[in-house]
Amino acid sequence: MSVNGPGSGEDSTDAKQSGGQRSDGSSVDPMDVDAKSHSHSFRYSLDFPSIGQCIIINNKNFDRKTGMNQRNGTDVDAANMMKVFSKLGYKVKVYNDQTVDQIVHVLTAASKEDHSSSASFICVLLSHGDEGIFFGTDSSVELKYLTSLFRGDRCKSLVGKPKLFFIQACRGTDLDAGIETDSGEEGTTKIPVEADFLYAFSTAPGYYSWRNTMTGSWFIQSLCDMICKYGKELELQHIMTRVNHKVAVEFESISNSPGFHAKKQIPCIVSMLTKEMYFVP
Repeated sequence: MSVNGPGSGEDSTDAKQSGGQRSDGSSVDPMDVDAKSHSHSFRYSLDFPSIGQCIIINNKNFDRKTGMNQRNGTDVDAANMMKVFSKLGYKVKVYNDQTVDQIVHVLTAASKEDHSSSASFICVLLSHGDEGIFFGTDSSVELKYLTSLFRGDRCKSLVGKPKLFFIQACRGTDLDAGIETDSGEEGTTKIPVEADFLYAFSTAPGYYSWRNTMTGSWFIQSLCDMICKYGKELELQHIMTRVNHKVAVEFESISNSPGFHAKKQIPCIVSMLTKEMYFVP
């Protein structure tokens, strides 16, 4: 039965007709999707033996051939994230200075683990970046490839559970000058393979992401501060709104480099979560 009710026609996609061909040229069979309604909670269950695993990829030093600078201050970020999520009960593992192959190996191995006894999964990515790109110490990899390892059809034990990615990396070379202002379910349900992800980017698409060499990045500083203050009280999206506010209002760049002084930053939260995420029952 369609969500539009019986006898109301068939559902179709808002896409150009392709004659039964996918964009990659492969054939596609017609498929009916039933949106089944069940009584359920709008809050992710934490009723598991463990709240989950947290993997931190912390890249500071890069191969000389890449031409990328050392990321001073990132160790502060990694240490703060480890402290914050450990306190919430996560089993935290930190991997320093990882090549692309090593990153892929670590996350592939994690995606193949049995997460049946875990309520959620967290991945923190700290490195240089560009739009859609994350850098290992030797080269780059598409962020989508890394996150896709945990899709519902590839990591069955995390289906229906929140998968949270916190990404501290540049997404381009734009600079923001800012502007003054005055002011548990029964039965089975088919869900999208991309469901239950949250991507918390340190900056908006196309922009630089700022990091202090002594105190760490603006985004991770703010994230840790807000989770410490509200992690046992507020829902995750409310926490992230406060992170956005803190970064936007309380930080402004101080730089001797021409054109880089007095710049601002706003994080970007992309959510495919289907329920509310709390870190405590």
